[in-house]
Amino acid sequence: MILYFTWVHSADFEDTVHTVWRGSAHRIVVFGNDWSDTGSYRVSSPVLSAVVARDADRGDLWVETLCKELACDTIDNFAHSKPAAAAHIGSLVDADVHSEAKGAGSNETTVTPFDFKTQVEQYITYDKGRRVIPQSLRKGDEWTFFTVFFGLWDLLEYSTLEKAAAMSAVDKSIASLFLNLDVLAEHTANPPKVVMPKMIDASFLPQFQLQKKAMREADFAVTQHRMVFLWAYWDTVLVRTASQWNKGAIYMPGPHDLIMEEVRAKQLYSKQISDAAGVGKQAPLFEQIEQPCLVPQRSGATDLQTSDVQKCSVPAAHLFWDNVQLSGPAHELIGKQAASLVRGNQTVNEREMQSSDNNEKPKEQEGQNFNLKFPPGF
Repeated sequence: MILYFTWVHSADFEDTVHTVWRGSAHRIVVFGNDWSDTGSYRVSSPVLSAVVARDADRGDLWVETLCKELACDTIDNFAHSKPAAAAHIGSLVDADVHSEAKGAGSNETTVTPFDFKTQVEQYITYDKGRRVIPQSLRKGDEWTFFTVFFGLWDLLEYSTLEKAAAMSAVDKSIASLFLNLDVLAEHTANPPKVVMPKMIDASFLPQFQLQKKAMREADFAVTQHRMVFLWAYWDTVLVRTASQWNKGAIYMPGPHDLIMEEVRAKQLYSKQISDAAGVGKQAPLFEQIEQPCLVPQRSGATDLQTSDVQKCSVPAAHLFWDNVQLSGPAHELIGKQAASLVRGNQTVNEREMQSSDNNEKPKEQEGQNFNLKFPPGF
């Protein structure tokens, strides 16, 4: 240990060394927002006033379930949640895209500085520090999985824009996401293995549904219609781009379908009917599919950290923990599906990876700027 103290004097690096010394041959590196942030940080821990206290009743996040399922040794978290202050926006794919898209209006809120580019930069700096330790003194990495889950705050922000501007912001965000994946791939010794969930229809979130009380029914219908379109566009661009990426393996869980299956099971059970597969006969996983476990007591309050809140008696019975966060059981569904994809080696870009392994030049896809066809009215 004396040798260790002659190498570095940095507090961040001290944490790195202790982690490596214990051994982390199987690790998961986490990038993202509130849905991935474990609250334990390798670098750049938030100031205490900005930290959102984590309640044990909330349950595990999907990345923690994934870690348990794959028997990982450690989670290196670089994801960041929305700070406690109400005027903040959570982590985006690219803060510069947001500034360009929202313009002067973005001055009303503060964007969390930890976008994907920043998180990747922090990870690379951290990982270079790990490599300073001689191989003989540390356990080598047997496998590392990277999780990348963005879109929550991006969709909530860009859904307020006109259609063309919103689509452009999504295009630029996804392009930026894969540009930073390229940077990550250049740093790793082997092609990275990336778990990248698709997004959930953000119009289903309690945070979005709160707008219904402040809007005319017709206006809310238009707003919801716009959000559903943008969510579909986000996932389409994400999947299309991921399937063309050839610098690493991408596993892509589908959280929306998982959640909607449980919502449907609850609805059928409530009406005492079932489908041909028997869905609806058994008690559903979630008793509450709209009401979150944490509810503000002040009318119109949206910041659950600064307002009085009422906590439910059975958190696991709720689909949502709060206005934006899924509950532990919902996260568990995502984590287990992700683990299943990894075990089965079910990637969305297998063909591109095989072409890369064979040193073949990938066939040029039909335009990077592809046009989606949606039903009239979208």
